[in-house]
Amino acid sequence: MNPAPPTFEATQSGVGESDSSASIALLERLFVLTKTVGTLGTAHPSALENAASAREAVLLARTPLSLQFVREATFRDRALLPLDLEGFQRSQVLSRAVSHCGVHELSFDTVPESAALLQLAQVLARGVQGPTDWLESLRLPGISWREIAGAGWGAESRAIDPDLFAVTQLALAIAETDRLASESTAPWRWTEGVGVVRRLERALEVDGAAADRALELAPAPWSPGRRAVAVAMRVVAVLREMGSLAGTTRAAGHAALVLGACGLAEGRTLSLEEAAGAGLKRLLATSLESAGGAARHRIRVCALLNAVHRRTAFHGRWVGAIGLIDVLYALETRRQGEERLVQLSLADLLAGALAESETRFDPRWLRALVATVGELPPGARVRLADGRVGVVFEPGPSGDPWRPIVLIQGQMVEPQQPVRLQAAVGVARK
Repeated sequence: MNPAPPTFEATQSGVGESDSSASIALLERLFVLTKTVGTLGTAHPSALENAASAREAVLLARTPLSLQFVREATFRDRALLPLDLEGFQRSQVLSRAVSHCGVHELSFDTVPESAALLQLAQVLARGVQGPTDWLESLRLPGISWREIAGAGWGAESRAIDPDLFAVTQLALAIAETDRLASESTAPWRWTEGVGVVRRLERALEVDGAAADRALELAPAPWSPGRRAVAVAMRVVAVLREMGSLAGTTRAAGHAALVLGACGLAEGRTLSLEEAAGAGLKRLLATSLESAGGAARHRIRVCALLNAVHRRTAFHGRWVGAIGLIDVLYALETRRQGEERLVQLSLADLLAGALAESETRFDPRWLRALVATVGELPPGARVRLADGRVGVVFEPGPSGDPWRPIVLIQGQMVEPQQPVRLQAAVGVARK
């Protein structure tokens, strides 16, 4: 309804758990109401009943509130909602419907009457079918809407703020990988695995620094999915930086994702060889296609995991990209510090690895990793010359790796002098 469509900027604070759950319930009720109205019309008793349920959901979600639909992600007040698979699929129906109506945000300023929700559902049901202008002349008390520039399904990804895009892609990749990790004995879902790797590729293409920030600085816990994504994304990032072929890079990233999902479970960390054995069982539980690019990709991924599983054949030395996977997998096994109360940053992990590289890691892959993520990657705890301590947010405009932008108590600070790395509690000393 605004004459000039604004852009969308994601907040860092998020929403409370209760508000998040209530918002997800509201999405569910809106979806059900839209489908009911689209099938039975607004006068059917089921539609009237669902409208009342949707009104109750708005009440419980606490107005005022806004729902943003940015292609594959859904936000409440610009904070990403953690949807399960069914919730995600239903949100996509609503996302396409509102996009076809020419808007991307629905706001509930007050709790609307059921009649207004029925009218909204009627328009959304029309939007499910394709583009429509039904919303242009509609006025609904308590409900407003607006367009968000670059958020539509037909827009290029680069039109969206890079931070928002990276956060969205990483959050969706982690959620899907957590589901893959939870299916510990089920056949590996190849389509979903490739989808995760492609999300990581898109995030890195748009802004690699933003992808690193999204991975390292998100307040959510380091779940098995997040740790597996950390291994896979950095395998892809390093190989892309080195100019590896796209097919080789994608296969290595997918293999790393399988290893992380199978070996980095809560409270149970497998060795790389054990993770490869578990991963192979899941990979081979589905038949290979007889021909085509998908078959070649599957063969490459299986070959990589088979080589890892048969490590003794290489006399203790990894060949090719397996050495990089070994480094990154080992770093993620150490993500939780010795005190088991602190999550170590990538800088902490690298500091420990560099101290033992000659005996444990291939130093060439460690150097390649440092060259890709930087000497002070996002999330590193640093001390400024004036004694203040903060975390690295992104590289500074000076180009000096030791003068990055630092986040201190919610403020972005550009140091005038080099910072010092502040090791977290629990970093092993050699």
